[in-house]
Amino acid sequence: MSQQKLSITWSLRAQSDVKSIYFQLLGKNSKDTSKKIRDEIIAAPKTIIFPEQFQIDEYIAECRRIIIRNYKILYSAEGTAITIISVFNSFRHPSKMKI
Repeated sequence: MSQQKLSITWSLRAQSDVKSIYFQLLGKNSKDTSKKIRDEIIAAPKTIIFPEQFQIDEYIAECRRIIIRNYKILYSAEGTAITIISVFNSFRHPSKMKI
């Protein structure tokens, strides 16, 4: 059984979220720590082996979620195309989440 190659795309919103998270982290952490957390967030979707691998998000049912530290990475899947929709600090209330 051969494995399908997944294509991962980051939405402009998700790219902006990661950038904002990085600058927020810089306010409280060293540059190295901030980069490490940012890099963990960016690397996480590469661990998706099959589109339904991660749980359906409890607040946004059309998305699945990957949890990295206290960040939630929301993605949608259509066939082998994975789209990262948003990255959200899970300490914030979900009603403040924009997708």
